[in-house]
Amino acid sequence: MDTAIFQEIGLTKNETKVYLTLLELGSTSAGPLIKNVGMHRAAVYNLLDLLISKGLVSYVMQANRKYFQAQDPECLVEYIEMKRRELETKENELKRLLPELQKKRKLITEEQEGTIYKGKKGLKSILEDILKTKSPFLVFGATGQFKELFGAYFIHFHNRRAKANISLKIIYNEHLRVQQRERELSKAEIHYLPKEYITPSTTYIWSNSVAVIQWSSEPMAFVIKSKSIADSYKSFFNVLWKSASP
Repeated sequence: MDTAIFQEIGLTKNETKVYLTLLELGSTSAGPLIKNVGMHRAAVYNLLDLLISKGLVSYVMQANRKYFQAQDPECLVEYIEMKRRELETKENELKRLLPELQKKRKLITEEQEGTIYKGKKGLKSILEDILKTKSPFLVFGATGQFKELFGAYFIHFHNRRAKANISLKIIYNEHLRVQQRERELSKAEIHYLPKEYITPSTTYIWSNSVAVIQWSSEPMAFVIKSKSIADSYKSFFNVLWKSASP
């Protein structure tokens, strides 16, 4: 007989061996059972106790001796049903705890998370997160490459941003003043840094996140999710904004 199914429903190999042997022996004292299974006496008694607790074995007292017998195999189905009910109870308890667990995960994420995104798909996921959070969007070190790289998605993103009432402040390097047309974007303000200030990368700031982007044919961004770091960058942005001109 293939006994793998017994392990799949939660019985050990030794529990299975004792149960199947009892089925063959019928009602018996411990002696013949120990002889047939070939295990240590203490181990067999321990296994019998486990099987009794699972409702798969019972015993009667005769002349001050215990006689053990396996329950009808139908009890295996009842055992599975009992395990199913136990799992349902545990599932419901876990569902009740989920909100608290999610809060703990959120706290850890805010304090510790740093992620690298590569390529257009990675950058799009950052932009979609900006739309999802619906918080003000700050950009400095803008180079205009977002528009060049994403084409139609550039307009699509900014239309959705404006519709979601997300304000945008951009600080460009001065040498890009004549090239940019983002002044036409809704809910957007633009300033330019003096010529002596050149920022080699682009920085996005929103909600509790900061993304530092290096533009190339395969752009890459490093995103930090941390309220304290994001707040520091927002303060730095405000200083730059005051130093920059419309």
